Amino acid sequence: MLEQAVYRIGADVQSNRHFAEQLLVVLQNAINQRNWSLFSSCFSEDAIVVNLLGQRLTGQTQLMDYQQQLIDRHQDRLWIYQLLHLQQLDLDTFLINAEQHWLHRERQHKTGLSSTPLYVAKRQGQKWQICAGNML
Repeated sequence: MLEQAVYRIGADVQSNRHFAEQLLVVLQNAINQRNWSLFSSCFSEDAIVVNLLGQRLTGQTQLMDYQQQLIDRHQDRLWIYQLLHLQQLDLDTFLINAEQHWLHRERQHKTGLSSTPLYVAKRQGQKWQICAGNML
């Protein structure tokens, strides 16, 4: 479901949805492929993200280190993201609300662990990066 934008920009709203979905696909692929360089590129250099334990992670390196540790403990799982809502805050800033859940690597069943991260994403030309949010 796509929420109405605060700033309605006609046809751009649908293309913005596409870019938000693309960002989530890149994030999902980076995690599932254990491609930490690609994972880092999804976040701005000064990104601030709070994890499930309330820890504040700042910058690409801390985010990558945290994600690597989490994935290392759960090698049998894949992460799946689905865009739930997109809210445009200004011309280049968006709130992205996604559903995030884990599947068993063989995609037979969900593992029961899911969350709904909320990301603040900034557009830099055609590229989007997460600059703030929460995550598992």
